[in-house]
This record gives sequence, structure tokens and C-alpha cells, in this order.
Amino acid sequence: MTARIWGTLTGSLALAALVATATGAAAPTFDATLQNAEANAKKANATVAVSVSGLQLVDPASVKEQPKAGQGHLHYRVDDGPVIATTAPKLSFHELSSGEHRFELTLVGNDHQPLMASKTLSVTVPADAPAHH
Repeated sequence: MTARIWGTLTGSLALAALVATATGAAAPTFDATLQNAEANAKKANATVAVSVSGLQLVDPASVKEQPKAGQGHLHYRVDDGPVIATTAPKLSFHELSSGEHRFELTLVGNDHQPLMASKTLSVTVPADAPAHH
């Protein structure tokens, strides 16, 4: 399946860079990995772990979705599914169908606008993985 690729740099990125430069703060960064990818794939599962620095993860509803430098949250998307907006730096996905799956991760501001390019991870669930109903 093909996942829609995000990564368009927006005014939020420019604002974040400007604020970081003006305050001397480091621009936010993030990285993402699939934990035990092969072993989990054989069980039709995947666990995505994200590390974030230079940004406090906050629930956007708690700040009325108003952008604020140094705050944001994560957007996870599996294949072409819905976006999961969360502050959780680790999510597990279960009962994946056989075949390739793409996990798109985006660090966003309180207003859900991307702060930088997305990261995409992929895993292939083998055909002989346990069938789920």
C-alpha cells in the first residue's frame, strides 16, 4: 500500500526556526525506529518508538490547539489509515495483515501543522504470520 507522504515545510517550520534562533534554543528534532521489527512482524505486530528533543510533547486540546514555540505532539499514520494524534512516544500496532506496511511519523505543533519533514518506516508481515479475525 502506498502511504501519502507528508513533509511539506510550512510557515510553522519557519516560525520554529525563527523562535529557536531568537531565543538561542535548539530547533526540535525527532527520530523513529521499529523495535524488534523482524520478530514482531512474524507475529503480525509492529512497535514504533519515537525520540523527541527540543520540544515538550503536550495534548493540543489542553492548549486549545494554539501554536506555541517549544510545544507539539506526534502524528502517526499506518498505510493510508487515519492520523493518530498523540503525545505517546511509543505505539504498538497489532493484527497487521500480511504484506508491507508503512508507518509515517510527523512532529507537529499544537495546531497540527508539521514542524519538519515526516519520517517513514516500513515492515513486511510474512504470509505465514498468525491470522487474525
